[in-house]
Amino acid sequence: MDRKEFLKRSVAAAAGILLAEHSKIFRTIPADAQVQQPTIYVSKDKSPSAMVSAVVAAMGGMGKFIKKGSKVTIKPNIAWNRTPEQAATTNPEVVSTLVKMCLDAGASSVVVTDLPCNPWQVTYVTSGIKEAVERAGGIIKSPSKFRKVQIPSGIVLKEAEILEDVLDADVFINVPIVKVHGSQAKITISMKNFMGIVKDRGYFHRTDLNQCIADICSYLKPALTVVDATRILLTNGPQGPGSVKETKMVFAGTDFVALDAFGSTLLGVNPADVRHIQIAEKMGLGQSNLSKIKIRYV
Repeated sequence: MDRKEFLKRSVAAAAGILLAEHSKIFRTIPADAQVQQPTIYVSKDKSPSAMVSAVVAAMGGMGKFIKKGSKVTIKPNIAWNRTPEQAATTNPEVVSTLVKMCLDAGASSVVVTDLPCNPWQVTYVTSGIKEAVERAGGIIKSPSKFRKVQIPSGIVLKEAEILEDVLDADVFINVPIVKVHGSQAKITISMKNFMGIVKDRGYFHRTDLNQCIADICSYLKPALTVVDATRILLTNGPQGPGSVKETKMVFAGTDFVALDAFGSTLLGVNPADVRHIQIAEKMGLGQSNLSKIKIRYV
């Protein structure tokens, strides 16, 4: 091989590596991200495990999202030192069911992680998620390793240090709970759950919380979002304790804007009044108009 051919192949290889890395980061954004009528799959009045199974089955089964040997990262809300009954953290049975489904679909590993507001050593245990994940065969990971990335579509948030377990996953699954959230964000469901993958979430509050939420969501879209509404927190969110409603519901989809628009109605909040939902729609990240969202009960 002469020098010219060597350089040609080297450039091609380097380009391939860059393309692969770009694809790895953005690979979960579906080709139909701009569809006008996303579908939300809703299951009610069953056990948390049965409802998770029902919505995932309706979407085509976990095998639609997980290929054999995939590395999966699941991100629940484990932010606070609260029990499952207080509805400030994701229901552990919802999380453990997803872990088991991923492993049954052929995942090589399933990591569950979050960067809590209270110490993770406490919240992981009190929430019941650590025990549930380990029982299901998953790996519960501390939020210790981050990597700085650029946010190409960010308006305010131009870069962020993100959990490596999220960046390095082949499949990223978001598993939030439905809660109110004070005056600024109003709600915390799918999109705001992304704050738990960012090292410096204080920057969000110091600048423009709602724009930063939309900005981080523009960087990496989960392959699947499963929303825990088995219990929802109606007051004193996001931490609680507050008024808890037993809604006995799980819903799922691939459009997190649509999911948050639907979820906000469970809290008595108009999605048109939630600024990060409206910003995200204007950025082309999803659909917030409930008349253009198909709700399928399964």
